[in-house]
Amino acid sequence: MASPENPFYVGLRSAVVQETDALSYLNIRSFILDFERTTPEGIIARLRGLEKEYDAVVATCYSTPSINAALRQISGKVPLIAFINDLPDSGRLAYFGPDHERSGRVAGELMGRFLGGEGGGVLLIQGFRSMLNQSMRERGFRAVMSERFPQCTVLASGESEDAPERPGQIVLEEFRRHPSMRGIYNMSSGSRSVAAARQRLGDSGSMVYITHELTASRRALLRAGLVDAVIDHNNNVAARSLLNFLAAHFGRMLPQAPEPFTPFQIYLRENC
Repeated sequence: MASPENPFYVGLRSAVVQETDALSYLNIRSFILDFERTTPEGIIARLRGLEKEYDAVVATCYSTPSINAALRQISGKVPLIAFINDLPDSGRLAYFGPDHERSGRVAGELMGRFLGGEGGGVLLIQGFRSMLNQSMRERGFRAVMSERFPQCTVLASGESEDAPERPGQIVLEEFRRHPSMRGIYNMSSGSRSVAAARQRLGDSGSMVYITHELTASRRALLRAGLVDAVIDHNNNVAARSLLNFLAAHFGRMLPQAPEPFTPFQIYLRENC
């Protein structure tokens, strides 16, 4: 997975460690490896040869033809599991994580209700468009806007490449082009930079900001009124399901019916 410079991956690592410890009686160990660079070349370099060192590989990354080829090299030798972001062209044995299209639909429902009858224009921010989870979130969000909230429109979309300051820059750039912008849906990291951009614009609550995953910084931003809603997924459930799946695959326990997708909770200022 990506390095813990992104706060989301701190929580994801913690979930994997906790759930692995809970299965210590089965003699299962997890080793967490970082992608030093999240370029395709950096991801491929980290993946190379893992099938020779480990009994299974769990990957959290985006997809390109070259990354898929590296993943298929692994999946031909050992079980490959897609975690958090699905990798359907990788030869993966299973996927564990959220139903991202449903999460996007929930974000769209929240945005439409927050903006109300007046509606308004919305900016979408993705980390990597090549990550299936974020394209699915966008698809779900746009579908709900079209089905239920025709007074709301998507004005623009930007790609941050998970650079923490880039989402805030995108907000400022797009606000100059679309000064009537009333909503921001950020599907990835960089909430502090978005909050800083809102403050720089003098936004006093007229703009709605919705994002995913309740990190410590996003909790603080919720309490400060700089984030309006966070859709948070239970990564412990996802980690537990994938580890149980692998334990059953290797004959360490009987197969269990996994959670179909990671459950989620919506956090507002009052319950964060």
